[in-house]
Amino acid sequence: MFKNKLGKLVSFAFFLLASIPLQAKEALKVVQLENVTINYHFMDEQSVKKENEINQLTNKAFLSYTKFFGGLPRDKKGVEYSEISIHVRQGKYLGGEADPKLIILSWNNGKTFGFSTWQRILLHELFHLWSAESFRYQDGREHWFNEGFSEFYTFKTAVELGLISSEEMLAVVSSVIGYYSTSSGLGKISMRRAGRTNKLKFENYFLVYGGGWVVAMVLDHDIRKRTNNNKSIDELMRWMYVNFHRDKKLYSLGDITQGLKYTTGIDYSNFMKSFVDGNKILPVSDYLSISDAQWALTFNQKSISNYKILFETLGIKRTL
Repeated sequence: MFKNKLGKLVSFAFFLLASIPLQAKEALKVVQLENVTINYHFMDEQSVKKENEINQLTNKAFLSYTKFFGGLPRDKKGVEYSEISIHVRQGKYLGGEADPKLIILSWNNGKTFGFSTWQRILLHELFHLWSAESFRYQDGREHWFNEGFSEFYTFKTAVELGLISSEEMLAVVSSVIGYYSTSSGLGKISMRRAGRTNKLKFENYFLVYGGGWVVAMVLDHDIRKRTNNNKSIDELMRWMYVNFHRDKKLYSLGDITQGLKYTTGIDYSNFMKSFVDGNKILPVSDYLSISDAQWALTFNQKSISNYKILFETLGIKRTL
């Protein structure tokens, strides 16, 4: 029963356009915003009322992601675009799907896993227009990167846009680390193998999604620390966008490792071999002091400068 419920809760990975039947109440609308043009398909009356919120968030996120990657998202032929379709419906479960030029969103006012709202799912799917659709993995073994890194940037963007507070962000990543650290497949199956098929991916959801998110945080923090905050995984993401057009070349773990070395000068091949391609458990506390940072932020402001790099990793802007 739990497995079936989990499959529905995380239906954004399978939530295909065909799963939304056309209804008599479907409303179509074209909205031209400053940074993006949206062709709406509202599947119910309640969704129509969400237009302004979706407009504002999509416009801000589209601009933010375009600046971040240094270019617009690309379609399957490698052509850049700034016009997308968004299919919106109110549903029992939160979910989403991204394809080139298309976002599908199932929303309600609840939360999934205690922290994920429809706004954050929309941010995730918009990020995928670049990270999953403009450049793309060879197979499911790289879902730890495809999904986990997208989650990392989704919540970092949410902080930067003021959707969640600094304290909430630290609480969220603590939950993610906890989900990863207590996932049943931890130490038994690698993140890569766990994402190889859809069945394995959902049986090991927190190892793949949460594990990939943790890897993103650890790498970003480690790179910033070792380069005096001059480099991060941001350079890797831009390198992937420039060098892996999905119509020409798909990426694998070796490409990610090569990209990290090229963009940062640091060799993470042993790290990847152990914690991503292998079954070793990532010792998160050796890299990230989340609980100490939360304590400092709440009760000991004088010491928050000790966590400057961590705050940069998480998108937290504070006077340090």
